Amino acid sequence: MTSPDHPTSPLSSSITVLGADRPASEHDHALLTAAQALLSQDEHFQTLTTPTLSRCEVNAGLDDTKAGYLYLRYDVPGAVPQEFWAHWGHRSRVAFKSGQISVARP
Repeated sequence: MTSPDHPTSPLSSSITVLGADRPASEHDHALLTAAQALLSQDEHFQTLTTPTLSRCEVNAGLDDTKAGYLYLRYDVPGAVPQEFWAHWGHRSRVAFKSGQISVARP
């Protein structure tokens, strides 16, 4: 769903890498872009008013296929921030209640 509250382009491309002395890789940015695309299509995420990505962190101590690899925090005006954890998986899906996002490898 495309609307002013839910843009189709990534809300932020700034990724902090925790636990390593390296910048975010192209692979990390691809995961962020894919995770945001999945979220923008999620019916629960679509009900949020103006979600803004405020934190995006890679946990370099984990393999990119493990839950918790990419942390996303969205601030929502007048509501509790929404947190998600993305990783590369076998298929793409969003488990909104637990915050887990699995992105199928390209």
